[in-house]
Amino acid sequence: MGRVATALLLAGLMLFSLAPLGQSSELSEVSQTAWTSSDTGSKINYTDEHTTVTIGPSGRQTTLEMPGGHDYSRPLPLVISLHGYSGWGTQNAAYMHLYDSIHENEHLLISPDGNINIIAMRYWNATDACCNLFGSDVDDVGYLMSLIDEAVQYYGADPDGVIVTGLSNGGFMSHRMACDAGSSIRAIVALNGVTWDDFSDCSDTGRPDILHVHSTADSVIRYDGGSISGGDYPSATETVGYWADRSGCDSTWTELGTRDITGDDGQVDTDEFEFLNCASGNRVAHWRINGGSHVPPLNDPGWADQTLEWALSGFVRDSDGDGYRDDVDAFIYNPNEWEDSDGDDVGDNTDECDLDPAGWVDSDEDGVCAPTDVFPDDPNEWSDRDGDGYGDNSDVFPDDGTEWVDSDGDGYGDNSDAFPDDYTEWGDLDEDGVGDNSDAFPTDPDEWSDTDGDGYGDNSDIFPEDVSEWMDTDSDGVGDNSDVFPTDPAEWEDTDSDGVGDNADVFPDNPLEWEDTDGDGYGDNIDQFPEDGTEWVDTDKDGVGDNSDAFPQDATETTDTDGDGVGDNTDEFPQDRTEWVDTDGDGYGDNSDAFPEISSEWADTDGDGVGDNVDLFPTDSSEWIDTDEDGVGDNADAFPMDPNETLDSDGDGYGDNRDWAPYDPEVWDEPPDYALIALVGIVILLLVGVVYTSRRQA
Repeated sequence: MGRVATALLLAGLMLFSLAPLGQSSELSEVSQTAWTSSDTGSKINYTDEHTTVTIGPSGRQTTLEMPGGHDYSRPLPLVISLHGYSGWGTQNAAYMHLYDSIHENEHLLISPDGNINIIAMRYWNATDACCNLFGSDVDDVGYLMSLIDEAVQYYGADPDGVIVTGLSNGGFMSHRMACDAGSSIRAIVALNGVTWDDFSDCSDTGRPDILHVHSTADSVIRYDGGSISGGDYPSATETVGYWADRSGCDSTWTELGTRDITGDDGQVDTDEFEFLNCASGNRVAHWRINGGSHVPPLNDPGWADQTLEWALSGFVRDSDGDGYRDDVDAFIYNPNEWEDSDGDDVGDNTDECDLDPAGWVDSDEDGVCAPTDVFPDDPNEWSDRDGDGYGDNSDVFPDDGTEWVDSDGDGYGDNSDAFPDDYTEWGDLDEDGVGDNSDAFPTDPDEWSDTDGDGYGDNSDIFPEDVSEWMDTDSDGVGDNSDVFPTDPAEWEDTDSDGVGDNADVFPDNPLEWEDTDGDGYGDNIDQFPEDGTEWVDTDKDGVGDNSDAFPQDATETTDTDGDGVGDNTDEFPQDRTEWVDTDGDGYGDNSDAFPEISSEWADTDGDGVGDNVDLFPTDSSEWIDTDEDGVGDNADAFPMDPNETLDSDGDGYGDNRDWAPYDPEVWDEPPDYALIALVGIVILLLVGVVYTSRRQA
C-alpha cells in the first residue's frame, strides 16, 4: 500500500471513529480570565471555569488549560494530550474526557496539534512506522519539550508531574517522548499506539513510568503487531516487554486484576498486567482491552481518573510552590515557610526562637523567647527554674527555691547553713556540737570518734583499735568478723569450710567429711557402712562390703564355700571344690562326669567311650554290645547275629559249631562215601548189560 493510500486509510478510520464526538463545546465557553493570587496560607478552591493561556512558538501555538483560580506559584501536574493521525488536539482531549479532569483531578492540560502533511492530514513524527509518511524532518519532540518548558517556567506546571498521553499516532508519539525526553516526563499513557519495532532506535534518556493500553480487536494498529506503508511496528506485548527489559523488571508480567474503562455499561472489559520489581524504580504496565476497537468508547470520567491515578502514583504536590513537597513541608500552603524545628506551628523563617516550641518573640534579644523567658526585659536572665524570683544566671542555687546566696562558698545556702561563715562546716544533724564534716557519726549523738576507722564508734566498739573487728557476740574472744561461728563460743574456725567447726570436725581438712561413727577412718559421707567398723565400701553394690565379699566386683555373688573360685549362687556343688557345673543335670559334676552332656551316663569303667549304663561289658574295653545275646561281645563274635555261633577258626564263613572241618577253610561239610558210590555204579552197569543182552536175544 502506498503512503498516500495508507494516510487516507488512517485518516478515514480516525475521522469515522471520532466524528460523533465533534469539537468540545467546552472550548467555546472557556474565556481567558485574569489571574488572581490565592491566599498563600490556605488551600486553593479551584473553580469550574478554566483559565487559559496561549503558549508555543510562533506559527504553532496552542492553548494551556488550567483550573479556575490556578496560582502560577503553586504548581500542578501537567497532562499533554496527543491526537491520532488526521485528528486534532481538542478532539482527542475531549475524547479522553480530560477537560472535566482539569478540575476534578487538579492538573494543567495542553492539547497541541501535529503538523499537516501534503495531503492535509495532521500527524506526529513518532517512529518509522507512524506516522511521518512523507519523510518530513519536523522535530515534534523538540516542539513538545518547548511547550513543557514554557508551562513549567511561566504557568505553574510541576516539572515532576508531566504526563504524556495519546491515541494511535499520539500513542506512538507518547512512546517517542519516553525515548527521547524520558528524564523530563513522569509517565506516558499510550492508547493503541506502540514504540519502535527496532527498540535500539529508542534513546535511553530516562526511565519514566510506562502504561500501554491496547485493544485486542484493533484493526488499525493491530494488537499482535504489523506494518504501515512498509514500516513495521511491534505488538503490544513486545512494546511493554521492551520497556520492562530496559528497566530491569521481572521477566514476566503479573496479572493484577480487571478494570472498566470502556462504555458506560459498568462491565469489566480490561485486564491489568504489570512487570514488577523494576530495578530502575519505575513502573511498566499493560492494560488489555478485550475485544476493543481502535477507538474504543472511553468511560467518562473513568478513563481520565484511572489513567491519571496510575500515572501520578507516588507523586507529591508542592501545594505552596516553595520548592518543598507536601510530604516534607510543615506548611504546605505557606510559600514562606517549610520547616518548624521546635514544633510550635510557627515556621522557622518567622520564629525568632526556632528551637523553642513555647515561644517565638525575643524582646530583650537574649536568644530566649517569651513566654519561656521569665525575665523578658532583662537580657541577662531568662530562666528561674526554682521559682524563687532570682534568675538562674545569678542564683547560686537555680534548682532550689529556698536558697540563692552562699556567703562562705561551701555550696550550702545561707538559709540552711548551720555554719554560714565556716566553709568547712554547714550541718550538725545529731546536734552533738560537732560539725557533720568532722563528726565520724553525724547522725548519732552518742558517737563522734572512730579510732580504728572501722565505721563503729569508739564508745561501742569492743575492739576500738582493730579496724577489722568491733563485735564478739559469743564472747569467745574472737571478733565476729573472723569468727566463723560468731554465736557459738565452742567454735571459731572451720578450716575446710564444711560448716562444722574444727573442734568438733573429725576431718578438719576435708570439706566433704566431719564424722566417723564406726571409727574405721572413713567419714560417714563416703562410708557405705557408717556403723560397721570392718566395712566402708561395696563396689558391686550387692549389700555386702568388699572386705567380706568373696566377689567384690560381682553383684550376683558374695560367698564361695568350697573355695573353688565359683560363687555359691552359681556353683551347683557349693560344698565340693572339685565340681561347680553339671551340664546334663545328672547329679554328677562335669569335671568327673565322663559324659557331661549326656544325662543318662557318667562313668566308663573300661574307657571304651561307652557309658557303663549301656555297656554290656563295662570292664572290657574291647566289648560293649552282644546283639545275639550269646554271651560273646559283637567285636569278638564272628557271628554277632547268630546265638549258636561265635567262632570261625578257619575263616570259611561257617561257625565252628557246625563246620565239619573247623580248621580247614576248604571243608565245612562231611565228605561222601566213595566205596559205596563205586559199588552202586558197578551194580547199575551190570543191570544195564543184562537188559541189553536179553533184548538182542529176543
